[in-house]
Amino acid sequence: MSILRGGSVLETALKRVIPDARTGRLLIQTNYRTGEPELHYCALAPGAAKHASVLLLDAQMSSGGAALMAVRVLLDHGIEEKRIVFVAYTAGRRGVARLMSAFPAIKVVVVRLVDDNEERWVEMRYLGC
Repeated sequence: MSILRGGSVLETALKRVIPDARTGRLLIQTNYRTGEPELHYCALAPGAAKHASVLLLDAQMSSGGAALMAVRVLLDHGIEEKRIVFVAYTAGRRGVARLMSAFPAIKVVVVRLVDDNEERWVEMRYLGC
């Protein structure tokens, strides 16, 4: 499952390692007026609730708002919390703490844990925003 925009960057590598991985998409964007995440699109992989593990991919996480919403969407679609693995290339400490305190049973894999005020370079370099 990819959180669109950022998570799609990791999907190519996933497909190289696990060619038959079933993928889904979630588009969650922050409403700039309210600062709250909004779900704009959801297409889960067929039978996702029956899979042993569901990887939730996002290239970077800052405050954790989109990740929290993405996990909530998966839970609402019958995927058990203990089977969700959140994978991010870079994440802010506060966002990881929020995610892990809200959903203690999920696994979190982060390549690079950064301070919360660090610039979000992944979006600028790979997505042009």
